[in-house]
Amino acid sequence: MNIVEKEAKEFSREFYNSGDRITLENLTSSLTSKYFMFKRERDQLDFLKILRQNSLLEKENHLKECNQKGCKFPEDRDLGVFAIDQEIDEINSYFKFEPNKDDAFTPEEESNLHSKLNEVIEHLSTLKVGQEVIFEEIESLKNHFNLGKKTWFQLLKGKLGEVMIEQALEKTVVQEIFSKLSEGFKASKHFLNS
Repeated sequence: MNIVEKEAKEFSREFYNSGDRITLENLTSSLTSKYFMFKRERDQLDFLKILRQNSLLEKENHLKECNQKGCKFPEDRDLGVFAIDQEIDEINSYFKFEPNKDDAFTPEEESNLHSKLNEVIEHLSTLKVGQEVIFEEIESLKNHFNLGKKTWFQLLKGKLGEVMIEQALEKTVVQEIFSKLSEGFKASKHFLNS
């Protein structure tokens, strides 16, 4: 357990039990004063995400055992998660991912991949292999060219692997899709060869 995790777990106990009335204002004030102790934004995000996870887990465990009518515990945790989510959104709003210059897609490459994605969807449709879920997954890849080549192809692999498992799509069809899309790029040619 690293320092951020340790601090988040300890703070999780006092976050809802400070003695103050549980309001959005009190929770937000307590939260910001604590997580601003971390100077790195990634540590702040880790702290908030761990705290959020703990809050949801506490709520889930409480609901399994509580029979008290009008119990405020779940409502308090929901308010806390709302405050945490607002802080996470605030920090995330400052981030704009930019891949290395060498890893960024050129407009021509984006256009080429966009066309290839359309061809893949059309091909799957004519083969009657795909379901709407598969088409949506492939279509969504068009929105992520900003991730850069390496990350985009990792996302492609993940989505294709997931679709293959969840939709029982044949391995050869998935390999064909990956090969078509990665043609001309230094993407891993060993995808799903195991």
